[in-house]
Parts: sequence; C-alpha cells; structure tokens
Amino acid sequence: MSVQQALAAVVGASHVSTDPDVLASRSVDHTGRYRGRASALVRPGGADETAEVLRLCRDAGQHVTIQGGCTSLVAGTVPEHNDVLLSTERLCRVDDVDTAERRIRAGAGTTLASVQRAAGAAGLLFGVDLAARDTATVGGMAATNAGGLRTVRYGNMSEQVVGLDVALPDGSVLRRHSRVRADNTGYDLAKLFVGAEGTLGVITGLELRLRPIPSHRVTAVCGFSELAALVDAAQRFRDLGSIAALELVDGRASALAGERLGIAAPVAGNWLLLVELAADHDQTPRMADALADVAMCGEPAVGVDMSAQQRLWRLRESMAEVLGIYGPPLKFDVSLPLSVVERFAAGSDALIRRRAADAIPILFGHIGEGNLHLNVLRCPSDAEAAIYPAMMQLIADCGGNVSSEHGVGSRKRRYVGMSREPADIAAMRAVKSAFDPTGYLNAAVLFD
Repeated sequence: MSVQQALAAVVGASHVSTDPDVLASRSVDHTGRYRGRASALVRPGGADETAEVLRLCRDAGQHVTIQGGCTSLVAGTVPEHNDVLLSTERLCRVDDVDTAERRIRAGAGTTLASVQRAAGAAGLLFGVDLAARDTATVGGMAATNAGGLRTVRYGNMSEQVVGLDVALPDGSVLRRHSRVRADNTGYDLAKLFVGAEGTLGVITGLELRLRPIPSHRVTAVCGFSELAALVDAAQRFRDLGSIAALELVDGRASALAGERLGIAAPVAGNWLLLVELAADHDQTPRMADALADVAMCGEPAVGVDMSAQQRLWRLRESMAEVLGIYGPPLKFDVSLPLSVVERFAAGSDALIRRRAADAIPILFGHIGEGNLHLNVLRCPSDAEAAIYPAMMQLIADCGGNVSSEHGVGSRKRRYVGMSREPADIAAMRAVKSAFDPTGYLNAAVLFD
C-alpha cells in the first residue's frame, strides 16, 4: 500500500489529493516569491486523524509540511522535500463561548474572523487582530506567535492561548487544558508549542482567552514631519493604561492609497500615527491631554463615534492592498528598540536606493512594540539576493530581531544566529530532537 493509499484509509479518499495543479497552487508562498514541491495534500478531520497521518508519514520516511491559512510571508508553508502537505482546513469547529471563564475553544483551522464573531456575539473580544483576519487561522497564528493591531494592549498569541490539543510527531496526541486559571503543576507545555512554527507538533485545537469589550473608545491620527517626533509621541502613548492601538503608517504608503485607491489621508505628514484609547469611561479628555504635548505638523483627526473611527482606520487597513499595487513586495518583519527606529528607517532607505534605485520602501506597523513591517515595492527579483542579507545585517546592527510576528519560516532560518546565541539555538535543536528525532516535521522551517 502506498503512502497516499494509507492516508486515504485514515482521512477518506476525498481528503487526499495528488492532483498536480492542486499541489502546485499549495506549494507557493503567500507573497508569490517562494515555491516548493509536494507529493500529496491531506486534510485530517480531527486530532486523532492528524496524529495517525503523522505516524504514517514518519514510518514511511516522508516529510510533512503543515498548512493553515497559507498566509505565511516567510515561506513557512512551502515544502522543500516533496512533502506531504497537512492542511488544518477541516479543523474549523468553534465551540460556545464560556462567558464565566471568558474562554472559547476553536479548531486550528478556524479563521480569526470566525473567532472574533463568536466572541462578539457573547459580548467579548479576542485580543489579537490582523488585517488578514478572513484567511489567517488561529492555529497558524499560535504557531508563529502572531501579534497584530492590538498587541500594545493585549499582547501576542502567547498571551491568549490557555490550552492546546497537539498531534505529536510520534503519532500521539497531547491535550493540555485546565479549568482553573492558576495552574502551576509542571511545565507550561502550551507555551512551548506557541511560536514553535510547527516544528514540535501540529496544533489541532486551541482554548483561547477572551476579554471584555471596553464601552468607550476614541481614535486619533496625527501627522509628523520627522520620524523621531512620532517615535517620541509613541513612547508617551504606549505608557497610557487605556492604550488600545498604536500604529505607524509611512507617508509614502498614504500617498499611494490616495492616488491608487482613492483613500485620502485624514491628516498631512511624512509619517502618520494612529492612536486609539479604550476603557469603561470616556477617553476623550485623556486623548486631548495627551495630544496637547505632541509635536505634530498640524491638527490631528479625532474620531469619537464608531463611523468616524472606522474612517480613520481605513488608511491603516488599506496597507495590504497598497502593498500589492506593484505586485508582490519584498517583505521584512522586524522588531526594533524604539530608540533605533529612525536609524533603521534611514539605513534601510539608503540600502534600497543603492541596490534597487527604482524600488519604493514602505514602513508601517505596531510602533508601540517596535514591531515594524518594511515592504519594498517594485523590487526586481534579481536585487533580492543582494538586499536580503544586507537588510538582515542592518537589523542586527541596530540591536533588533530578524523576525517579530511573522516567524522565521524557511526564508530567515540562516539568519537566526543574528538574534539568538549559539547556546539558544543548541537548546532549541535539543527540544526539536526530543519531539521529532528524525526531523521529518516542518523540516524546512526555523533551523538552517
């Protein structure tokens, strides 16, 4: 019996595909820049089926690459060894919200938008929000420890995950859940798998923390001539107890949104800062007091009611569309100390001008954490090989991390040593070896 026949016996023939067109479409990165090759696509329907798929592939010496919403920007779901692609798309059940404990259980293939809708229907919210909410899955978000638009308030996925179901490389299933909030009975295994990028096991289900919805919210967009002034303002806002969002938008992106998408910037400036405060009482006076000390280049745009707030968010939400104007951009997800953000912006601009004179660098992201996304538009493919290592070196020279919330994937694996000491990497390899001694699971990811 072939591997494909054995897989079909586990999950059903209709959930295994070897169609070349299907495999080709699933073997390319979300950016369209990185491609691989796969032998089969399998879609298990539960944790036990997933575990059996892993056992079969391990015993057959077959590499496995895990796929969720396939929104990875660092080739994290691109197969390199003619892999079996293991999709979590059928693991999309969402249970009723536990309003007493403020939790919800969801399958790993559940989209972020589905979790948000379920939470909202129960009068609660989920603390992580991404522009790719309609396609990104909570399993993939946990695997990369995604952050997003509300990280400054609620933290990354690691702060939201309170329980996990994981199919392990040996074919067993780990179910780590606890009904109590304080549980100190041994290793925090859930945290071990969050951010592991699928190298230790396949997350099949999650128990997620939910939050109360603040009753009052106020949003503002401020324009700045200099990035240094924006960073200074961001540091002030970040320390406010009611901060809910703190987003940087490059003026070049704002100009493109206006020219190509008809989305006018609410204020003028080379750099824009979106600030949102939220609490159980009116935040308008607090916002006014904070804005009074900010060195803006004009009056801010302030939204108090929901429709005005949505208009202010529209520019930030348009970034994904802006980035696609010239085709797939070259992407860099970077974490920086706020003190070096201006240095990095200037250095990256200069680097790109030297290597690709016609390219357009766009910088935006979650400035409260120094988690920024540099996208190089109109970057020719033959310039990427020179730009990428030089950019990684610039990030390291600035004291930053080569990856923030998108993960390492396969694209950045050779640069992990710029952000981790040799002893760190050796310890991670030891953990990987303990769970997956043959190294067949997500073999292209994280380790060089």
